[in-house]
Amino acid sequence: MSKESKLLTIVMVIAGLCSLTSCVEQYTIAGNTSLPMLDGRKLYLKTSSLHGEQKIDSCEVIHGQFNFDGKLDSTVVAELFVDNMSLMPIVVENGKIKVDINVLDQKASGSTLNEKLYKFIDDKARIDGEIENTSNDEIDMMMRGMHPFDAERICRERSARLSRSSDSLVINFIRSNYNNVLGPEMFRRLCMQFHYPIITPQIRLIVENAPEKFLKNPFVREYLEIARRNTAILSGESEEEPYCRIERHSNAIKVKQK
Repeated sequence: MSKESKLLTIVMVIAGLCSLTSCVEQYTIAGNTSLPMLDGRKLYLKTSSLHGEQKIDSCEVIHGQFNFDGKLDSTVVAELFVDNMSLMPIVVENGKIKVDINVLDQKASGSTLNEKLYKFIDDKARIDGEIENTSNDEIDMMMRGMHPFDAERICRERSARLSRSSDSLVINFIRSNYNNVLGPEMFRRLCMQFHYPIITPQIRLIVENAPEKFLKNPFVREYLEIARRNTAILSGESEEEPYCRIERHSNAIKVKQK
C-alpha cells in the first residue's frame, strides 16, 4: 500500500470515528421540585418500545433538587417516574435541560424539542380546559335567563369547534415533527386512547402524506398494519373479529386472540 493510500485510510477512519462520536447525546437534566412528598425519593428516567420499558437513568431528590447526567446513542422521549407513577415526559437530548415540578405544573425547558413539546402541552391543556368549561357556561347562560335550548345549542357548537381545534393542533404538531422523536411519540400517545388499533379520520390525515422515516417507526408501522386490518373487519370487508389491543403507558401493541 502506498503512503497516499495509507494516509487516505487513516483520514477515513478518523472521519468515521468523529461521525460516531457526534451521534452521542450528552445530556444534563437539572431538576427542582416544591413537592415535599418527593424529597428523599428516587426518580427514574424510562423509555418505552415495542419490547417494553427500559430504565436509562436514576437519581435521588435531595432538598428539592435532582440531577441526571449521561450519554445516549440518540435523542429519545422518556418518562420521569417515581416508583411506578409517571410524573411527566422529557425529551432526553443534547444540552442542559431544566425540569420544574410543582403543585400546579410540570415543565421541561432549555432544549429545542422540550420547548416544542411543552408549548404543545400547554396549548392542548388550554383548549381541553375550555371544552370542560362549556358545561359551566351553559348553566351560567340559563341563570342569566337564556332559554335552555339556546344555551345548550350555543355550548354544543362551541364544544364542537374547540374539539376540532384540538384535533387540528395534534395533527399539525405531529406533521411538523415527522422527522424527529416528537412526531412518533405524539402519534403513540394519540393511539393510547383507543381500545384497539383503528384508522380514524384524524389518523388518516396524519399518515396520508407522512414521510418514509415516520412510517418506518416501529410503533407507527405495527399500529398501521393492525389498524388497517381491523378497519377492514369493522367495515364488513372481512368476517374476522377485531383483534389486538393497545397496552396503556407502553409502546407495545399486545395481540389478544378471540
